[in-house]
Amino acid sequence: MNRGAGVRKGARPFLFLLLAARVQAAPLWEEPEWRRLLHIKGSVTDARPGPFFLSPDGEPRAELEALETALRDDSPDPLSTAAEPAGPEPRRCRFPARVAWLAERRGLDAAELLKPCRRFAAWRDLLAADGVALVFASAYLNNPSSMFGHTFLRLERRGEDRLLDNSLNFAAETAETSGVAFAFRGLTGLYPGKYTAMPYYLKVQEYGAIENRDLWEYRLNLSSAEVSRLAAHAWELGQAEFPYYFLSKNCSYQLMPALEAAAPRLTLFGTPPIVGPMDTVMAVAATPGLVRETVYRPSHATTLRQRRALLSTAERRAAWAYAAGRAEEGDARSAAFPEGRRALVLEAAHDLILYRYGFNPEVASSVRKLEHPLLVRRGRLQAEAPAPAQPTWALPPDQAHRRKRLSVGAGAERGGAFAEASWRAGLHALEDAAPAYLPGNAIEGMSGRLRYDGPSESVYLRDLRAIDIVSLTPFDSWTRKPSWALGTGLDTAFSAGRAPAESLVYDGRGATGVSWGRPEGGPGVVGLLAGGEFAVGPVLRGGGRLGGILCLVGAWDAGPLRAALRASLGGAVLGDRRPDHRLAASFDWSLSRDRSLRASYFMNGPHREARLNAVLFH
Repeated sequence: MNRGAGVRKGARPFLFLLLAARVQAAPLWEEPEWRRLLHIKGSVTDARPGPFFLSPDGEPRAELEALETALRDDSPDPLSTAAEPAGPEPRRCRFPARVAWLAERRGLDAAELLKPCRRFAAWRDLLAADGVALVFASAYLNNPSSMFGHTFLRLERRGEDRLLDNSLNFAAETAETSGVAFAFRGLTGLYPGKYTAMPYYLKVQEYGAIENRDLWEYRLNLSSAEVSRLAAHAWELGQAEFPYYFLSKNCSYQLMPALEAAAPRLTLFGTPPIVGPMDTVMAVAATPGLVRETVYRPSHATTLRQRRALLSTAERRAAWAYAAGRAEEGDARSAAFPEGRRALVLEAAHDLILYRYGFNPEVASSVRKLEHPLLVRRGRLQAEAPAPAQPTWALPPDQAHRRKRLSVGAGAERGGAFAEASWRAGLHALEDAAPAYLPGNAIEGMSGRLRYDGPSESVYLRDLRAIDIVSLTPFDSWTRKPSWALGTGLDTAFSAGRAPAESLVYDGRGATGVSWGRPEGGPGVVGLLAGGEFAVGPVLRGGGRLGGILCLVGAWDAGPLRAALRASLGGAVLGDRRPDHRLAASFDWSLSRDRSLRASYFMNGPHREARLNAVLFH
């Protein structure tokens, strides 16, 4: 036997396996890690053409080839000018995370390739990132773009003082904050969305002190290499621009690709048509081992309410006197208090001053005159004041029910039986189980209900609502916040006395008033509101109506049971002047976080109905 032929024959299987492996190995530009660095989900990148890419449109292969060329090119980047303090730098300095990834694949020294990148090195050293947290800011009903909450990332420095950390935020760049143009541009992606980094204490001041929004910090289990990669990728994202969509590719969605690029082991999110901050928080919290600690940071308003709840009636009067500038009266009222209680009174009074006049360092001299006597007196006391407790309703947002709601059920009315199915895009109704939601607050967007009428054997649209908001804040003499409600969309005007399938109208209502309950949170809250309403539709006499409305709205909790009440008296001054009185009551029994049974009663004009629904949050 020819020995050489035998060797060649024996080597054939190994050569075949080697060739097969080379055929099966995906090109570098198809590797998931590379596509994530380019923010590609599907076939194209989410980023707009521009300085975030070296190639014209960010196509994966072209971008990889352009970067490989840039690794060998030390000529100045056209976007880096000699006027910069560090001087011009090579083009690859715009992409430290991509350079590090490609250098590892090619067996090159990433540190040597990034040696000319002095601006990035200075920025990286300034961040000194040692950890990462996902931060959730609670809903802010005074701004349409923040009504469902907000999320951003915190890049943690070494040490214990988290206020010295930095934040990475994605937001739309807009000149407006409300109006038709604002809504249209936000829904169609016409606003540019950009990542920005800023000190964390500024975000705490913005959300916690100015807008009075509680913060929840989810500290993540990322390796040091993943944290460094996120910091490098954040440098790249600083020059990126993305189309901003309010409902989908928004502040919360865009954080997920950034985390996935930094930690390729994670797959947190797909590309759903609607995304809310609660969705991304739940996706992160549901990833095994990703969250190592959850920290609650109450807003100034929450701290004020919780500290005031510790005061007796006499102590509240003393604190009120101090906050009103009557220091001598405050001294007289608190003279008999133990030192620790006097400290508590002074801190509560200072909370009230800050709540009234804000945290701007350029405060008026009149405000400083109010603060100075309090701070001097507090400085003389050695005792520690009792610390305010965390509110019982303040639970991590990942423990709340999911955003979307599906409901199916059946009921009876005077004309016979019916069946119905409804769906809502988000977020929370007054009738829904309330854990982890602010008591008395509700916001529903894009909800609809189809109903099958048994006697007529027909299907009709019961309602299709654009938005419904309720904000019931128990009134107290310190914060004096009004309660309010508004809503608009299609609804069935049962008060017209026609068949439901023929009674669809477009309506809108808004009301404001006062609510009662425990300001620091309790088992129930009820509000009395007054305002106006309108409706247009062929079923109404004259084609519409315009008038006033008086509402009684409330909700109460008792373990797994939640009761809700909505009652209103409506009278028109223009158009159809038939009374439009309504009563809706419901009892919701929570079976689990995302499942419940709900019994409801509804009355509108001559119409009466009772129904039972199974509710699923998903």
